[in-house]
Amino acid sequence: MNRCKLCGHEEYNGALFCSECGSQLVFTDGLKVDTLVYPAQIRGLNLDISNTVPKKLLEEKEFILYYADGEETLDLPDQNEFTIGRLVEGQVIAPDVDLNKYDAYNLGISRLHATIRIDPQAKKVYVIDLGSANGSKVNGYEIPANSEVPLNHGDVLTLGKFNLKVILPSEMK
Repeated sequence: MNRCKLCGHEEYNGALFCSECGSQLVFTDGLKVDTLVYPAQIRGLNLDISNTVPKKLLEEKEFILYYADGEETLDLPDQNEFTIGRLVEGQVIAPDVDLNKYDAYNLGISRLHATIRIDPQAKKVYVIDLGSANGSKVNGYEIPANSEVPLNHGDVLTLGKFNLKVILPSEMK
């Protein structure tokens, strides 16, 4: 057994990285191995994906959620906080953005799936999963329910199985 020098967790011989903290266990001279400790370290790279949507859309809107499979943008309300989900007849609380036209039920989108919050002072956009049945992901990493997770320009937001690209204006990148 190998013991991690950072957190003290024991790993089987041959393990290269600690399963608890992600730090490198085996060091070899002359060979550099990058350790991924937290997925947020690779998020927020300055990716230019503006050529994937018509440039006119970037001029007209401040924040865009782009559905690449349908080659269209979601119609978002002009407010700093809104919910995304699917509307069901008789539902007491309706989502601000209804995804039923995208076959929301079969894509695993909950009635009230997530909240998007825009903070203009901090120039940040956040997503909050509302305890949805099929979860939400940012760039393939599942986000915890009821936790505020920042969205960066170029991120892929997945609600259930529904993928959206996040497009932010240059001052929020």
